[in-house]
Amino acid sequence: MFVKRLILIALKKVRSNSARILPKFFPYILGSLLFSGNIHADSWSWSGVYLVQPETLEYSGPVQIQVKDGLVEKISSSPSSKEPLFILPGFCDSHVTLGANSLGGWKDRSELESDLKQFLLHGFTHIQSIADPPWALELSEIRKKNFQYPRISVLPPVLLAESKELTTSKVSGYKILKSPEEAMSSLSGKKGKIHLFLRHNEGETFEIDGKLLYRMRSESEKNGLELSVSTFGEEFANWEALSSETKVLYHPIPETSSIRPVAHNLVKQTWAPLFGIYFTRKGIGTSSFAEEWEKWIQWSPIFKERALSKEALSTMSGLSESDREEAEKEYESYLAFLRARKNLSLRILLGSGAGHQLQFPGISGWKELRILSELLGPKEALRAATETTCQYLGAAHEGKIRVGKPAHLLIFREDPLQNWDKLNTLRTVVTERVKTEISSPEKKKTKGQRR
Repeated sequence: MFVKRLILIALKKVRSNSARILPKFFPYILGSLLFSGNIHADSWSWSGVYLVQPETLEYSGPVQIQVKDGLVEKISSSPSSKEPLFILPGFCDSHVTLGANSLGGWKDRSELESDLKQFLLHGFTHIQSIADPPWALELSEIRKKNFQYPRISVLPPVLLAESKELTTSKVSGYKILKSPEEAMSSLSGKKGKIHLFLRHNEGETFEIDGKLLYRMRSESEKNGLELSVSTFGEEFANWEALSSETKVLYHPIPETSSIRPVAHNLVKQTWAPLFGIYFTRKGIGTSSFAEEWEKWIQWSPIFKERALSKEALSTMSGLSESDREEAEKEYESYLAFLRARKNLSLRILLGSGAGHQLQFPGISGWKELRILSELLGPKEALRAATETTCQYLGAAHEGKIRVGKPAHLLIFREDPLQNWDKLNTLRTVVTERVKTEISSPEKKKTKGQRR
């Protein structure tokens, strides 16, 4: 499968560049990050707004919402406004890799600052980072201590079976397993969450098969540890993850005859399809993807400030013709799987895969939201980005707006549920005691002219 090769290439690039990141990051980790435009205050209020309600995801309004000391203090009826605002809960992203720069290498300090800002200014107040070196945990703790957003959840080093491609080099962010005994012992003495990359390579002396995965899942549950698995769209890996009833799955599932008998297990599992990675990878190097890229730039003025130029994009090599045909078929199979199982909507997490090739922070989350909306409808896509994913990540607001609970608010000039292009009308992000105002390009231009 073409995506399997993609992931292996990414691992090699991470391995060869990993030594560059730590000296640059530790000065940053010890410092603090404040975005320009943040306003600290005791209270704010908005009148004549329309507010998305928990569970139903219907708007109530017009209402007045008051925020005080980081909490939603009051929601009450209000006269209508000539220019009403629309308020959604803060978004959450279950799958990013902070250390990867979306171009095949590691970030430096300035890139990380920019990426965290990109997440926030696209409305993502909580993210979970996977396959990062130890500095990610330190960064997460620092941000929690300093009440900084987006909040970062991190996982321990990803479990990965030894293979020839890894040689003897140490892969930062991964724990390499060489035997079933090591696989089982890696689950001892841990709490919280742990993640496994499940892949199959012919000729390897050791790999994690279905029986071992079932044992690992059972041992994890006995120890109070949640095991999640990345399957990379592989049919066999998906079959094993579904059969073993591993609690959380990442990457898409193909619609095949072998998968159908075990697909019903997903009603007991949680799943982030990560469609955007596959959409992007199959299109690189094509004129249709270049057109799609231009749409993203127009969609998000924030992304436009750092997007690759047409010229830079055209130099990136894509798949061969035969691989692209295979990739298109695989991608359509992935979409068909979820399209045929819309009853899974309450089990779907939003995961953008930011850090994978051309999956940039914020805008990739918007793209994933749009793909989910096309398959499940706008309300269920919103549920994935808010209630389901935020509760999974343990976000304080749980992806909801409720009186007495932490205020994580996204304030739009136009209703994004009517058209996801309206996400670009996001004007304010509230993260408890901090209000971040987003300037439009028009405002910036006017401000520059006045000077």
